Amino acid sequence: MPSNTSLQRYLTPVLLLGLLVVSNCAPERPQQTSAPQSTEEPAATDPTLRTIESGRLSGLIQENGSLAWRNIPYARPPVGDLRWKLPQGVENWDGVYEAVNTIQPCPQFVSGLSAGIPDTDGDGIVGNEDCLYLSVYAPSDIPEDEALPVMYWIFGGGNNSGYAGDYNGGILAESQDVIVVTVNYRLGSLGWFLHPAILEDNASGAAASGNWSTVDTIAGLEWIQDNITAFGGDPDNVTIFGESAGGGNVMSLVTSPMAEGLFHRAIVQSGGIGTTSIEAGINYTDDTVPGHAHSSKEIVNMLLIRDGLAANRDAAKVLQDSMTNDEIRELLYSQSASEFLKLYNPNAARNYPAPKKFTDGTVFVEQDPLEQLASGNYNQVPIILGTNRDERRIYLYGAWADTIRSDPEEYIRFAHYPSLQWKWRGVDNLARRMTDAQQAPVYAFRFDWDEQQTREDGFDMGIAIGAAHSTEMAFVFGDWGVGFINPDMLYDPSTNAGRDALSDAMMSYWSNFAYSGEPGQGRSNNLPEWQAWQNGDGNPKMIILDSEADGGIRMSTEEVIQESIKASFMAESWSDPQNRCRAYLSTFAGTAAFDQTEYEGLIEGGCSRE
Repeated sequence: MPSNTSLQRYLTPVLLLGLLVVSNCAPERPQQTSAPQSTEEPAATDPTLRTIESGRLSGLIQENGSLAWRNIPYARPPVGDLRWKLPQGVENWDGVYEAVNTIQPCPQFVSGLSAGIPDTDGDGIVGNEDCLYLSVYAPSDIPEDEALPVMYWIFGGGNNSGYAGDYNGGILAESQDVIVVTVNYRLGSLGWFLHPAILEDNASGAAASGNWSTVDTIAGLEWIQDNITAFGGDPDNVTIFGESAGGGNVMSLVTSPMAEGLFHRAIVQSGGIGTTSIEAGINYTDDTVPGHAHSSKEIVNMLLIRDGLAANRDAAKVLQDSMTNDEIRELLYSQSASEFLKLYNPNAARNYPAPKKFTDGTVFVEQDPLEQLASGNYNQVPIILGTNRDERRIYLYGAWADTIRSDPEEYIRFAHYPSLQWKWRGVDNLARRMTDAQQAPVYAFRFDWDEQQTREDGFDMGIAIGAAHSTEMAFVFGDWGVGFINPDMLYDPSTNAGRDALSDAMMSYWSNFAYSGEPGQGRSNNLPEWQAWQNGDGNPKMIILDSEADGGIRMSTEEVIQESIKASFMAESWSDPQNRCRAYLSTFAGTAAFDQTEYEGLIEGGCSRE
């Protein structure tokens, strides 16, 4: 936790899912800000009774026999004056804390990723700022003479949505003899925000970084170091793993000097890497070094205009520059979470643009993260990097329903190239650098399972969804309720045997990696050997994870580079020429591979401006 020595040393300077959901079928959960405490003494034979640094707690026995302790506070609530502050150590409690409730979300807009969380006031936002909790899952039979590997799950959701309570690690823990920890962390502009006015006098290091959310996940790792032995876990064998934005947050910990020594392996599922400059996070958009459109100073401008204190942006800027830090701070801290978030996102979309992950020199080094990986200046541990073959289909299938029925090959073609770009960005481009920079092995995977059902109306979910973004999570957790699509609308009973076997294999690989630092042949020791990535043509690159019916689990030498994506794209034929234009933008816009002249000449007559 932040009070510990390894985090205290940083208090002074040292150094996507806009998801279409088929059905929100999760049961309603009551809104809670903390688990209750009990003054009654539990039975002496209660197998869940534990003592940690903050006090005693009890949990519950789950249906599959696994033990669970939910909603454990790992930091004080970041409310009031603790908003936009480093996570603070938990106060000790009396009696026995009943760790049985589901972790509730940090503030976020209503979406498929908050399914089951009631919007009681109808403002389009759910969650509470009192949200820094984690849960621990353990097997029913915890060895007395052996500390089990710890797997620390960081959920995804664009860093704007999602919550740890949506993931139950009990099946993974019970079947693989590991301890699973799921952690909540602050989201969006409540998790990454930096304005000079909110900093305390002489604030420095992490306390002046604006990276409150990243330090939350570090505080959770500190909590593990201090407390996990009480649950049978080994603090010297911690694997961090996460998906989507959670995978990106795993990479943040890999590159953050503050996280050094707090974990020992890493798994990145559909992640990536990226940071934002301090200037982009703070400055006005018309400064010499321009800030983001939603930088902290531009947000204050919006507040002043919204409250009628300034007629327009120019007047707001003049007024803000004349205000004292105390006046600006009072204005910012007087905002409710809902009022504040709506400044960024008046249309209430799940994801909203806000700068995150500031290169402050303490939490994140002042270096391009790709250059940092190439230099070897990061927390070098055995690592798995992976994506799903059809990442982008999850974002497309609703709008493309007619094409899926009439011209499925066009849909597959359109989704293929941005999915391939995701693989380059999240796996190949990182693996090449890290393999040259570290002695610890780098492993890669591609998840290919696509044997979903065809609905009664003839709509083929295997084409619409396929091996899309987030679909691998249920396989990793062995829990078909994990994910954001109603399983009754997704899985086909006729293919469930192959699905279940692939899930068993993936859990076996993931847990063996947690035990040994290499997936090998899995914990079962009977799976195809998962070889490390080797640079060079023809060498092993990744393992393909699929059912026996579709080729099974197998190694591949396939490698993706920007040039190969571009060459394949330019040779492609399209049913609708405008889809060529749209796919080009979807694949290459915002990357070094985008060429405006090339784009304008893609098709005869030019690409539509619509």
